[in-house]
Amino acid sequence: MKKEEDIEEKIVSYLTGETATEAGQIIPDKKNFRELDQPWELAGTAYSYRNSDPDKAWAKLSAKMGPAARAVPARKFAFLRYAAIFIALVALASLTYLLTTRQDNHSLQETVSLPKMKVIQTGPNPTEPSIVVLPDGTTVKLNANSTLQYPEKFVASDRRVKLVGEAFFEVRHESAHPFIVDLNNVQIEDLGTSFNISAYPGHEKVEVNVASGSVRLTNTTKNEAAVLYAGSSGKYVRKSGTIEVANKLSINYLSWITKELSFHHTPLSSVFEQLENIYHVKVAYADPKIANIPYTANFDKFQLGDIVNVIARTHHLSVVKNADGYVFVVK
Repeated sequence: MKKEEDIEEKIVSYLTGETATEAGQIIPDKKNFRELDQPWELAGTAYSYRNSDPDKAWAKLSAKMGPAARAVPARKFAFLRYAAIFIALVALASLTYLLTTRQDNHSLQETVSLPKMKVIQTGPNPTEPSIVVLPDGTTVKLNANSTLQYPEKFVASDRRVKLVGEAFFEVRHESAHPFIVDLNNVQIEDLGTSFNISAYPGHEKVEVNVASGSVRLTNTTKNEAAVLYAGSSGKYVRKSGTIEVANKLSINYLSWITKELSFHHTPLSSVFEQLENIYHVKVAYADPKIANIPYTANFDKFQLGDIVNVIARTHHLSVVKNADGYVFVVK
C-alpha cells in the first residue's frame, strides 16, 4: 500500500513539473498514465492536456524508466478522475451564478436610473385649475383638457416635463439643472421665471407669456430660438414653423385662473373662444356676421351666464342655451 502511494506521488510530481524523472522509477502502464493525465487537465492544474502530447510524454518517460516499470492499481486514478469532474462542475456552477448575479445587478441599476413617469390629466369641465407640485418644488396649474407628464424624481442633468394643453408654471430656478417643457416640436427653457403656456392640439399657435424672469422659446425642428423676458410674449406658428415675439403680454393670458377678463375692440369670435377656454362650455354663433362684431368690456369673476346675457343685450342678439352650451343668433 505504501508503495502504491509513493508511485502516485511520483506521478503527480511529474505531471506538475515539480521533479524530473530518473531511470528506474516506477510508473503506471500507458493506459493508466493517460487516465491520470486527463482528469489532471479537468482539475485545472499547471499541466495542460491541450498544450501537450500524452503519447510523447509517455514515450519520453518510458525511455527514462526502462523495463522495470509496473502498473499501479487503476482505482486510485478513477478516484482522481471523478474528483476532477466534480471540481469542474462546481467551478461551472459558480461561474454561472456570478454571471447571472452580475446581469441582475446591472438590470437593477438600469431600473433605478430611470424613474417612473407620472401623468396628470384634467377633464373638460373643472371648476378650478388643477395644482401640481413637482419633485423640485415647481408649481404647475393645469387648465382643462390638459396633460402633464414628469418623472417622480429628477435625476438627469436637466428637469424635463411634457405638456399638452395649457399650464402656468412657477419654476424653482436651479441654474445647474435647467427646467424644460417639451411641446413636440417646441421647447420652453426656464431661465428663472414664471410663465404661462397654451399649446392645445388643433390650435394654430403655441403661445407663451412670461410673468417674471425669462424663458427661451425654441423651434427644435429648425433649431431657432428666441429669449422672452418678463412682460413679453411669444408665439410659435405651427403651419410655418416661425416664432413671433411681442413686447407685451396677451391681455387675458391668466384669465383661466383669475376669471378676470378684459376686451377692447375684440372680435366676438375671439371673445367666444376665450370664454370657452375659461369656463369650459361651448359658445358658438349661428350667423357668420356675428364673428367680426367688435366688443369692449371688462368682467371680474362673473358667471358665464351673466357674461353671455350682457353680450347679447349690448349687440341686440339672441342667445339660446342647449345641451352643449350657448348659441348666438341675429334677431
